[in-house]
Amino acid sequence: MKNKKFFRRPLAFMLCLSILITSVVADPMTVRADPWLDFVNKCQNSMISFARANTGLSSKDIMGYAYLVGTDDIADKSWEWGYDAHDLYAVEPGTQINGKTINSKYLPQDNDEYLKTIKEEYLQGDPEKSDAIYYKPEGFQGTCREGTKFMVFDCDEEWVTVWDEGLQIWNVETGIIHCSYGVDAYLETHPAGFYKIKRSEVWLDLNVNLPVNHPYNSEAAIPKAGDGVVTKLAKLRPFPNENEKTDWKSTPVYALPMGTEVNVVSTELVPSKTPGSTSKYYKVSFNGSSEVQNNEVYYLAYQIPGTYYIDSRYLNVTKKGEKTPEGTALGEITNVTSKEEVYAYKSKNIGSEHIGILTKGTEIEMFPKESDANWTTVYFSGQKCYVQTKYIKKGKYKVTDISELCIADVVKDQYVVGWNPGKNNVDFYVELAYKPSGKKKKKVLWKSSHYTDTKLTIARKYMSNSRNICVTVQANTKNGDKGESFELPIFSTRAPMSTSRMKKYCIKVGKNKIKFVYGWNVSVQYSTKKNFKKAKLVEKKVKKKGHITYKQIKEIKKLKPNKTYYIRYRTKEKVYTAAGEKWISGLWSKPIKIKTKKK
Repeated sequence: MKNKKFFRRPLAFMLCLSILITSVVADPMTVRADPWLDFVNKCQNSMISFARANTGLSSKDIMGYAYLVGTDDIADKSWEWGYDAHDLYAVEPGTQINGKTINSKYLPQDNDEYLKTIKEEYLQGDPEKSDAIYYKPEGFQGTCREGTKFMVFDCDEEWVTVWDEGLQIWNVETGIIHCSYGVDAYLETHPAGFYKIKRSEVWLDLNVNLPVNHPYNSEAAIPKAGDGVVTKLAKLRPFPNENEKTDWKSTPVYALPMGTEVNVVSTELVPSKTPGSTSKYYKVSFNGSSEVQNNEVYYLAYQIPGTYYIDSRYLNVTKKGEKTPEGTALGEITNVTSKEEVYAYKSKNIGSEHIGILTKGTEIEMFPKESDANWTTVYFSGQKCYVQTKYIKKGKYKVTDISELCIADVVKDQYVVGWNPGKNNVDFYVELAYKPSGKKKKKVLWKSSHYTDTKLTIARKYMSNSRNICVTVQANTKNGDKGESFELPIFSTRAPMSTSRMKKYCIKVGKNKIKFVYGWNVSVQYSTKKNFKKAKLVEKKVKKKGHITYKQIKEIKKLKPNKTYYIRYRTKEKVYTAAGEKWISGLWSKPIKIKTKKK
């Protein structure tokens, strides 16, 4: 307590402060500043995080976004091993964006010196940390991992000028690298500011603010003319124009790996707008889904999928409703390296037009009876074409399990279950059963061994107020194999209270009304007929901020005195479906006979 009082005295406080200052700040005329403090100050100055709004550039100046990709043209999850790192470079002083000169304080030109200081003073002699900083090219300022997203403010054929929010991997106060991956992780430390990235190391999305690539208000509104499977790493383009060197709006926004499935918006081929080009394109939709399109970092995952173009030679399209011709078998491209291309020719001549471009592992339907030792007839995008036999072998249809088994919607108080059909599946085994509890066996309500649709409406007759329903779906493939069996539990609505308890504890009868002491979100019916003919329904439905809910019913008014009524009620449950929030009604309770009081 005495020490605390001592520091409260003004004179003592000033004396301590003076001693502290003289101990850390030497006479500048005779002794250089403490290297530790000098280093700390440099670190703090280097790691200032500027707000982009302070640069004087608004959102209108943003051309779009850049995504760092790996050497394979795909952006993997950067928090796993095997990622690629790319260099950030200094922007030249005096650089202008939309006529505005960038303030020099937003150009972190000395960050590489800061990183060298970390290496020399704190990591020297550490065998786990490389000397990569000494071999970096001129203008280097730091690194970023694939998967990083930037705002783009300018670009040309060689460079992209971006804004980055900064990242502090190295903590100067603790000397700890906050990252367990990569021996050069400390090189990722850099302040916020403008940087340059090599054009060849990013995918550019320069059309994010253009309605031309987002013409639909909902995913349901996007046309579905067919399905396409990528046969070679394919570039997604906002326009059918491959001359991005002169038309930056046509630069590819992403690349889809072989085997990716996409929705085809239109099966009509669109000719390239590049002068002299013979390329043709399919219009497709893309929403960045990791499940369907292998997009692990969710690039281009807008609220509404965008529409883009893919070279028709890289996409094997099946029109909606089209079936594979009789006499086909599955073929697989083989005897080539992963980087080599195999062509599907228009005729049995290597000089003829390339209808499709395939890569190792590509699956394609072929006609064994129409093939020989030199040429194999294949089916590509609805037409017969030809592949050299030495590059193709007969394959086996792989079991492709269903996905996205879920409650798709609630329609007319009935659950609608849906699932993704998968590939190579001809139909499905579907079963409805009461889910067993304990050692009891399940009770099968309905089943079909060869169900052809991908949606199932569960009839009200299978509904229960006390037992859960289990939906089982299993794919049947073209080989006659069965896929994995998937189950979806449909939980029952709450069971109504027994009529005797309801009448005894929850209902109070008056002359011209009935009161409910407590209740649930329910709907009530009442009638003077036991069969509920001409019954009246009482519900309190409320819509607030686009959401629907039901309030508790506290009483029924305007009844006649000394009159017999029959009442029944049911619960209502909120259900989260693929189509949004929905409500479903349980089964009606047994009728409750009530007589209102006399006048």
